[in-house]
Amino acid sequence: MKLDLNLADEFGTGLADGALAAEFRQGRMAPYAGICPEIVLNFTGVRNANSSFINALVAGFVEQHGPQVLDRLVFRGCNPVVRVLVESAISLGLEKHEMMA
Repeated sequence: MKLDLNLADEFGTGLADGALAAEFRQGRMAPYAGICPEIVLNFTGVRNANSSFINALVAGFVEQHGPQVLDRLVFRGCNPVVRVLVESAISLGLEKHEMMA
């Protein structure tokens, strides 16, 4: 089973609300973290995003589930700006997870 989440369909072309991202992460991603071999975050159609949204979505997920979750996360359709934000969020999530350990 693969979980494919199209973020433009869920939130529109601008991803800016960190609280909505955190709610989405808890409700739509976290329940599948241990059971889906692949969780696709599809950014196709997303024109812009901010660190608040991406950190709440990605860093929070990595922090919560640890570095092993990166083996199952797939990031699709990232434009260059979104890619940089995702890479930063992954690093932040790994740092926070390490601090919790």
